[in-house]
Amino acid sequence: MRVRVRLAMAVTAFALLAPARGLAADTKLRGIAIDRRLDAEPLAADLPRIVPTIIRLSIEDTAFTGPAADATLTRLQDVLGLYESRHMTVVLALGRVPEADSDVEPWRQFVRAVAERSRGKVAGYQIGEIQAGAAPDVNRYVYLLKLAAVQIRAVDSDVLVLQGPIPASEVDWQGRVFAAGAGPYVDGIALDGPAADEDEPFRLAVERMVELAGREKPSATMLLGPIRLPADPAAATSRSMDAVLRWLGTSIQVTAFAGDAAAIGATLAAAARLTDLIAGDLVTLDEQTTDLRILQDTSNVTSTVPHRLVYSLAGFETFLVYWGAPNGAPLDVEITVPNVTTPMVRDPRTGASQAPARVQKGPQANRLRMTLPVADHPLIVDFNFGNSSSFGASVDVRKEALPRVEEIVFRHQQAQAAQDAVLQNYIAHVRIEQHFHPSPADPAYNLVTENRLFSDHGAVEWEELSFELNGAKWTTNRPAFPLVQPEKVLSLPLDLRLNQDYTYRLDGVDTVGERPAFIVRFDPVDATHAFYRGTVWIDRATYVRLKVQAVETKLNGPVVSNDETQVFEPSGDVDGRPVWLLNRLISKQIFLIAGRSVLIEREVRLSDFALNASDFDRERNAARESNRIMYRDTDEGVRYLVKQGETRVVSNRMTTSARAFVLGADIDPSFDRPLPIGGINILDFNFLNRNLQLALLYGGVIVFGNIQHANLWGGRFDASVDFFGLALKANDDVFDAQGKRSGERVNRIPVGAGLNLGYQLTPFQKVAAHYELKYDAYFRDATTASSFVIPSNTGTNGEGAGYEYRRRGYSLLANVAAYRRSTWNAWGQGDGFDARDRTYTKYDLGLSKDFSFATFHTIHLNGTYFGGQRLDRFSTYQFGLFDATRMHGVPSAVRFGELGMFRGSYSFNLFEQYRFDLFVEHASGRDPQGDNVWRQVTGTGIRVNLRAPRNTILQVDFGKSVLPDVYRGAGSMVLQILLLKPL
Repeated sequence: MRVRVRLAMAVTAFALLAPARGLAADTKLRGIAIDRRLDAEPLAADLPRIVPTIIRLSIEDTAFTGPAADATLTRLQDVLGLYESRHMTVVLALGRVPEADSDVEPWRQFVRAVAERSRGKVAGYQIGEIQAGAAPDVNRYVYLLKLAAVQIRAVDSDVLVLQGPIPASEVDWQGRVFAAGAGPYVDGIALDGPAADEDEPFRLAVERMVELAGREKPSATMLLGPIRLPADPAAATSRSMDAVLRWLGTSIQVTAFAGDAAAIGATLAAAARLTDLIAGDLVTLDEQTTDLRILQDTSNVTSTVPHRLVYSLAGFETFLVYWGAPNGAPLDVEITVPNVTTPMVRDPRTGASQAPARVQKGPQANRLRMTLPVADHPLIVDFNFGNSSSFGASVDVRKEALPRVEEIVFRHQQAQAAQDAVLQNYIAHVRIEQHFHPSPADPAYNLVTENRLFSDHGAVEWEELSFELNGAKWTTNRPAFPLVQPEKVLSLPLDLRLNQDYTYRLDGVDTVGERPAFIVRFDPVDATHAFYRGTVWIDRATYVRLKVQAVETKLNGPVVSNDETQVFEPSGDVDGRPVWLLNRLISKQIFLIAGRSVLIEREVRLSDFALNASDFDRERNAARESNRIMYRDTDEGVRYLVKQGETRVVSNRMTTSARAFVLGADIDPSFDRPLPIGGINILDFNFLNRNLQLALLYGGVIVFGNIQHANLWGGRFDASVDFFGLALKANDDVFDAQGKRSGERVNRIPVGAGLNLGYQLTPFQKVAAHYELKYDAYFRDATTASSFVIPSNTGTNGEGAGYEYRRRGYSLLANVAAYRRSTWNAWGQGDGFDARDRTYTKYDLGLSKDFSFATFHTIHLNGTYFGGQRLDRFSTYQFGLFDATRMHGVPSAVRFGELGMFRGSYSFNLFEQYRFDLFVEHASGRDPQGDNVWRQVTGTGIRVNLRAPRNTILQVDFGKSVLPDVYRGAGSMVLQILLLKPL
């Protein structure tokens, strides 16, 4: 025996490799497979096993549940234990996937149970047998194949999963299987053997299947068989060796056989003589590079004599397998072999070897011409006969290659399935915070609930421990609050489902915290249903989710945008395995409320996890027996879990409205006396049970509201109607450098209605069209001079458009509108009237941002520019209670035709009982139709919110302003007192 070191020759040989097939870094299965049924006697222990021998153990048509399944699992453990003691490699063949949907879950559990009992005792699994001409639906087949692969690999991440066996003739169907995404979930394919002796159509079908696998799954291991052996040992040897040698150097690295003990014994004995070929890592050599020519007499028969030219990557050895010519005459072979040593012809049937009859070296280095014998079975030319081992070295200069995104998704599903298997239940504390501003002029609203969550195998419900709104806290008998939510997304990214609901794209790598992660982008396939679009960060070591950022698509109802960020962290461990659960969820949702878009920022934090809690059932039952509000997450969304007798049932009656009795007064210099408010405040998301939304404040002398219909004409449109009315006369005064101008006061009663039509361009952008009809009735005041002409009562039509962009807590709003008064006659003393003012325009542009921290601490910032053309005394911007330009402490007598405004507020809780809102606002404005001088106005305010007796809420809002000298006497204090009683 000779040992040679051939570094240079190895480099030369690698240049000759055919580029048709990629190589797996570590192919586990290689050799001869013997088919055995689980219910048959195990393979005899005394059979020769010098060559790598695999037992393909078939579990045939067993029940998935009940005593029969238990008996199968018991038998499996016994047989696997026997083969393990004999150090024999086993592949479990699990047969067909279930045909009935009702059998899928029992089958999944059975596969999982098989994997758990077989861990460490098998090298691979074979799943998804199909019959020729009866190929099942591709999508369903691939889904079940993925489902089984995830279950198996979640138990044993190193085991191989083979698809099949499938007929070699189903190559087109298999192409669709790869197209449906099966590639990352399987490590190879098992092909059925021929019904009888191999014929040309079968060989061509196998070649096509090998080519397909090489293209779609270059690292695939393919298993061919079983080849059914005749009872005669000599015939069995001939047939088995012909089958093994036929596919040397291809992806078919395992050939399976079935037969009696004598035939199997003869096959294994013959295979032992070819261990270097069967166990070797062989690839096909490029015949053009070696300039291979097979001659008979003077004729070139290379294309007609079956042959294979292969190279061993382990031993750096070259082999030529050939089948005899039809007429049985000797063959001459010409070939260039870079590392040839001692050519010998080996007979796989007998194990004998002989030197070629004549060996000549050509003029070129390593060019040989040999005369070879022929036989009725294949022979092998070993160009390096006698070399027991070779050594080679190489330098890996490749960059680290990222896996395919399909592989990343599969690895994540595998990791998730492994966690799901060990995590039976958990209890967690959940704190939910919601923050929003109804408008730039309003204070922040903060809603907080404390909850205890129970999760049992993915079924989630929770009890509400407390409810807190702007410092007013309830632990029992809390007011009703609308349960409004986005449409439930049933198909989540990375979930394993029958349909391909998402496409995935690898966007590189990043770190989350200090953990390296893959960045995977996902997009929905179907744009007509509710899905997510976004990015997930998957840990590069464990393949668990670290973070998900997603935007929900195709939203319905009042929720027009839902932007979520989910953060996952270790929440404990089970049996030494870290369990990663959702730790924090931050969402920014845009709701259509009262015909306006309102940005609601929501944060959910989970803590105090108890994993696989031994007292889980007792704690959950105690929650169900209590009188607290409970919820359950269902396929239709979150629903109340209400008490019905001694049990809890899911209620489909959604709380879609909130009502409160309102009593109070508003003290404003714009009115001669306090403005009384007494009535009801209603917010109803299912008004008249017609999917309409009603927002109404009726305060006796004042009413304003909105009726809205979202999700029109395909879902992106919404329409609403505004209405407003005031039953008391408001004072309108005018000021100049000398102060209030005597005798020019006008009283006014306004009413109005408007129509709004919106279109949601994207989840964050909206355009809208507005139509407004308002009517102003003007009255003479007791102080109005007799020479002062009161404006004519008039209706005003306005048409406008708006644009909104809301993202990441920012709100950008722009509006423009053109107005036309129906009548507009000369008014005043005659010197301030311009007939062209009958038409005028207004426009504004504003940007807002909220900063929330420590739950009840919110800073709100807003900057807005207001402008227009041909704005007179009765159309300029004022600072009344119901104006968009409202400022604390600033009366409506202050007016500008153009102004820039900054508003800031700070909201916080004191002693967890009192809610305070502090306001600082500043505006700089001018009146182009007056003296056109820029003047500064500053407003400050404080608002207190607290619980009062009998389950009421008391609100006191006080404002004090600093006005320019010209507005002395206009009043600089505004006070509002409201008592709200939730109904």
